[in-house]
Amino acid sequence: MKIEKHWGISLLAILAIGPGLMLNTALNSIHEILQKNFNNQSYISITPVLIGIISFAFFIPFGPILRHKLGERRTYVLSMCMFLIGAIISVTSTSFLGMGIGRFLQGIGTGLTLMMMIPMLVLSFPISKRNLALVILIGGFYGSSVTGIFLGMLVNCYGHWKWLFYVAIAFSLLGICLSYKFLTNNHSKQQQKNHLPFDIIGLTLMFIFTAFIAFTLLNLQKTGWTSTYVWIGIVGSIIFLCFLFIAEWHIKNPLIPFRLVIFPKPALAILIAIIGNISMSLSLLSLQGLLKESSNFSKGDISLIYIGLFIGIAIAAVLSTILYDKVGPGVLGIIGAIIIMGVNLQWIYSEGNVPAFLFVSSFVALIAGVGLTVAAGLMGAALGGPLPDLVPRMVTVQFIRVIISAMIPVSSSVILEKMYKDNLIKVSEGEQVASKENFTQSLHLKSEIITYHTFSSFSCLLSFLVLCLSLLMFLTGKGHKLAHKPHDKPEGEKESPNEKSNDKKLRELDNHPSFEDSPKQSFFGVSENLSPGIIGDIEYRRTLKKFQQVKKCSDKTLYMGDQEYRKALKRFKNIE
Repeated sequence: MKIEKHWGISLLAILAIGPGLMLNTALNSIHEILQKNFNNQSYISITPVLIGIISFAFFIPFGPILRHKLGERRTYVLSMCMFLIGAIISVTSTSFLGMGIGRFLQGIGTGLTLMMMIPMLVLSFPISKRNLALVILIGGFYGSSVTGIFLGMLVNCYGHWKWLFYVAIAFSLLGICLSYKFLTNNHSKQQQKNHLPFDIIGLTLMFIFTAFIAFTLLNLQKTGWTSTYVWIGIVGSIIFLCFLFIAEWHIKNPLIPFRLVIFPKPALAILIAIIGNISMSLSLLSLQGLLKESSNFSKGDISLIYIGLFIGIAIAAVLSTILYDKVGPGVLGIIGAIIIMGVNLQWIYSEGNVPAFLFVSSFVALIAGVGLTVAAGLMGAALGGPLPDLVPRMVTVQFIRVIISAMIPVSSSVILEKMYKDNLIKVSEGEQVASKENFTQSLHLKSEIITYHTFSSFSCLLSFLVLCLSLLMFLTGKGHKLAHKPHDKPEGEKESPNEKSNDKKLRELDNHPSFEDSPKQSFFGVSENLSPGIIGDIEYRRTLKKFQQVKKCSDKTLYMGDQEYRKALKRFKNIE
């Protein structure tokens, strides 16, 4: 059976990125089991998770660079081999040190493939069906993270964890085999016109910054907010983040081009994606905690309840694919935020025994709502500026997003523990009176329920913030569309060779190794300092509107092809 290339690229992308995302979320929920299994108190159980996520974030900018140097197939195989070796080391290790080394290699493999495969995935689809890429981006990548939550639940119920890495090893081997069918090394044959120096300053500052982040989170998990080391790490992280921002702003070929995401639409999109992710984490902690404390459900029932996660993924993927081009990222974020708010409001006021159906419907709605906000955030950032800047802009977005995602589980677990202890003290003080009234509920159970309801309240406030940000994004407009038809082409007319070459050029946008030639964008989206060969997106659209004011003849409407538009635009702007 012949598989079309865009579906083959989609499969390779899921096999390369999905296992890494799955392990990150699965291992985060089973670190207590790992601590008991290794019986080693010199390393805290969250260490392998943090090492994997931090190395993942650090190596995101190097994927497009290696693809240009080595070719897409060699880069893909190299990344998958790194991930494969890391998974083998992790599954055979008998200590957190060995597992940490394995997770470091897995993070490298996932980071290198992320921003190599996502542009290839989107641009491999025909331009009229490019919205189908959202099925893979939401259903495949976001779905892999949610699948890790489900697998972590299975490990917590039944105790075995090594099979998680066996699944990752199998996916890696399959990806390496399929890469020889769908990938080539043509990009390595292209000659680089501009030999720009490598961003050594940015690399150094990025390494120091990520090291401070890891140092802070490890000490936070071990000693809490009162530790001096935690605050030293926080101050150091902020200082070197500022240094990194200033350095990357002025360097011509930065690894992390922050200047591409400070404009309204991409900045709002990043905030929507990050805050939506935090809201999901708090909501899931609340739902999972309440589900665990409910004595009415067996392990089998809990496994069936978690099936709602996959239904939510499917709903988010389908709705994002259908609605994104029609309503834009702003409306999509509004819908997602309203759904999340509804779920949390329901659980804030829930009391007593809760039926299984309510848990299932809450999982479905929560995952679907967060999926819509993820689609709005990531695609709004990707398409929220000039298309030639898509790859470097998304490198910056993904670096920020993954760094924040490393902070969420550690911070939330520390806050959860602190709130639980405070609530336990309050409940204990009131128990002396309540016991006279035959109050039989345990102190620990009551304090945990109060804590989980508080987390639902925090998540509700965050989803309201996402709603406000989505309204602001709506005011900035829909932005670029993912899928569209060729400009003004009559029905039944064949696509000319010149029009075919336009889509081919779009597919080559992500091959450039540096970001020096990316046009600078003003606050209102108008491109500045454009080279003679580049036409700004806003100017192009405005001029097209002028040339589209054509008169109708008696027999047919006059049409002007894409190449004619560009030639007319060049004459209009006196570009030779």
